[in-house]
Amino acid sequence: MFQNPNNNKVIHELKMEKSLQMRGIIFFSINKYLIIMQQLPAHSVYQVQESKETADAVAYAFLSNTGEPVQYPYKYPQIADHDVRIRILFTGLCHSDCLHSRGLWNPHIKYPSCPGHEVVGEVEKVGTGVTKFKVGEKVGCNPQRWMCQTCEQCKKGDNQLCSQFIGLYDDNNFGGYSTHIQVAERMVFRIPEGFNDALGSPLLCAGVTVYAPLKRYYKPNYTCAVIGIGGLGHLAVQYAAKLGMTVTAFTTSKNREQEIKRLGASNLSSSINLESLKAEQGKYDIVINTLYIEDEETFKSHQRLTAPTGTYIQVGAPPSKVNFKLDHAYIILNQIRVAGSLIGNYDETQEMLEFSAQNNVYPIVETFEFEDFPKAFDRMEKAQAKFRCVVNVGKWAQANGLWK
Repeated sequence: MFQNPNNNKVIHELKMEKSLQMRGIIFFSINKYLIIMQQLPAHSVYQVQESKETADAVAYAFLSNTGEPVQYPYKYPQIADHDVRIRILFTGLCHSDCLHSRGLWNPHIKYPSCPGHEVVGEVEKVGTGVTKFKVGEKVGCNPQRWMCQTCEQCKKGDNQLCSQFIGLYDDNNFGGYSTHIQVAERMVFRIPEGFNDALGSPLLCAGVTVYAPLKRYYKPNYTCAVIGIGGLGHLAVQYAAKLGMTVTAFTTSKNREQEIKRLGASNLSSSINLESLKAEQGKYDIVINTLYIEDEETFKSHQRLTAPTGTYIQVGAPPSKVNFKLDHAYIILNQIRVAGSLIGNYDETQEMLEFSAQNNVYPIVETFEFEDFPKAFDRMEKAQAKFRCVVNVGKWAQANGLWK
């Protein structure tokens, strides 16, 4: 049965336009919000609360920046020519969902807000112009809803840096905490044969965030340091090992040594003990740091793990009040490459899915039923979950007659 939201007065006016509209999209950067005015596809609309009789989808949405997500019945607009409508089977929870919905990145977001950007599902309906996908095919979505394909970054193949980037969820679109999602064909990914749907949804964000930079900079005989063995780090260990690198895991969780070694790490070391870090200085061809560390000396010690001419990759993002400080002398004198990673481009993401299926690389997850979305979100928000949380959406949606 549908569960009515706590606040039935939250109703947003439906705005459907056939032409492109100008909207403000707010992106978070480490030090400030960057507001970019851009063209949105015509299918972007404000979501309108429906009754259970008229709804064709149900989301878990936030009605304000406090409290838990509640069931929110709503209806999608008519499908656009190049859109794919997806029945969501499994959706992953990412900590950035919390930062968005709590208004910590942008205090002016509009509610109801339905986050979620790690989606595995199957095609329910396609627009008349869709050529790549057919009804019934397994597909996935990552944090990007839209790429323009015409800006310089898109032309270079770096669509994740598109000047008109639109996230999978924003003020105009609901994300993956829902029974369905509707996305432009150009940002839908094909799920390969043999892929574990129940485990794999977090790979669409966490997986490609670490896979893409490791693949860009590695050689099979390299040594690799993975700092922080959490949601990102435990995947980085697996990918680095499967790519042929010798991996050392830097962690505070030495009580999980056997588990971390089963993931592919050859050795473990402390991520915070300065003497231990000093002993490992300069040993690693690639260092990938999944943490943000406010202590300057610890953070610089992480950088110094990188071997001369090696690559230091930072993927752990700090809150806005924290400014990372580089060890300029060490980086310059040892010709260190410093890199970041914003998910990955389209081809890297599709390649990552294939690689994961072929090499059995998946996150360790806690799985929840759709009705337990608030519990899953609470465990993720409080960092109580073991690595990642995944919700089984399809089971509930099918049982409640939402698969058409």
